Parts: sequence; structure tokens; C-alpha cells
Amino acid sequence: MDNLDRLAQKWQNCWRDRPVDRVKLDHTLQLLVTAYTQSDRYYHNLTHIHQLLTTLDRFSDLFQDPLAVSLAAWFHDFIYAPQDTDNEAQSAKLASKLLTDIGLSIATCDRVHTLIMATQGHQIEPHDPDLCIFLDADLAILGADPVGYQVYQRSIRREYSWVADEAYRVGRIRVLESFLQRDRLYATDLLFGELESIARLNIQQEIASYSSPL
Repeated sequence: MDNLDRLAQKWQNCWRDRPVDRVKLDHTLQLLVTAYTQSDRYYHNLTHIHQLLTTLDRFSDLFQDPLAVSLAAWFHDFIYAPQDTDNEAQSAKLASKLLTDIGLSIATCDRVHTLIMATQGHQIEPHDPDLCIFLDADLAILGADPVGYQVYQRSIRREYSWVADEAYRVGRIRVLESFLQRDRLYATDLLFGELESIARLNIQQEIASYSSPL
């Protein structure tokens, strides 16, 4: 079973025993797959969604609203155009429309919207455990092994290939340093213990790499 088959199964599992429009459900999955398999998606693609959902599975017993978290994972990068600054808002808006059409409750749609919008700044809300887990899982790539992190670093650069090297270097360093300035990258004790020190080292090494040409 390849990743697409696994993802399709995860998608169906979200909706088990729920009274929703199955035709629209399948159509929405196809829209998601089409979006995440666009040729310019070097990082924000189905591999990222699969890795995110796999990380979230480790917290499955802790969620207050597991469906909303899973759906936020599916939709959070639905719209992804590096030239734009409102990808999260566009993704959240489209998610709300499609999920409402499927038959999801307004309350759950609103929760999915909130979770997606939180990825815009990745600001942790300590009194919202689901949000903490979701944002931690989205940033788990920062704590990848050296080879995995280098693949991630190159993939992000390819998504911003239209940006000149110097401008990219300045902007990327600014983003990375903002992470280093945080007391914690990971709010959950599990990922903090596993990934925090590795992620900080990865970030520091990436910043150092920009002292030489990309």
C-alpha cells in the first residue's frame, strides 16, 4: 500500500459512521489530492500531509476534537502559493465551504478554520491542547535527521525559486531566527523531548549555511 492509498484510508476513517454526503466526500478528496500533487509542490505536498497525520496519530488518545484536528491537517496547505500572504486564510475559507457542503457541523467547520489560521504564525495557545499538538506536528520536520532536514531545506528553496538568492537568504534567516528566539519550539512534552535540541541544531546549521552561496 503506497502513501496515497494510506491517505485515502485515513480520509475515509475520519468520516466513519458519520451522516455525510459520500459523493461530495470523494470529490473533496480528489480536490485535495490534485492540490497537493501540483508540480511546484516540493515540500507542501502529500508526503507532508502523510507525515503530519502520522505524527498526529501518536496523540490520538489526547484530542478533544480529533476530527477537527485531522481535517485541519488535510486542509491547512490546500492553497499554497509562495507569492501570496493569505494562503492560510484562503485554505481555511475553502475548507469551511467544502466541509459544510459535505455535511459537517458549523461548530466543527469553525474549529477547523481556527486551527488552519493558527498555522499563519504558529503561535502556541497553552490552554488549547489540540492546537498545541497540531502546530507541533506541523513543525516536526524541523527536528528531522540531517538528511531529512537537508531534503526539507532544498524543497522549501525550490518552492521559492522565483526569489533571488540574497533576498531568500535574508528572508529565510529572519524566519529561522524567529524560531530560535522562542523559549520552546514544541509545546508538547513528547515532541519537546524528542525534537527540540535536534530542531535547534538543524536551524542553526541552516542559518550558518547561508554564509556561503546556496
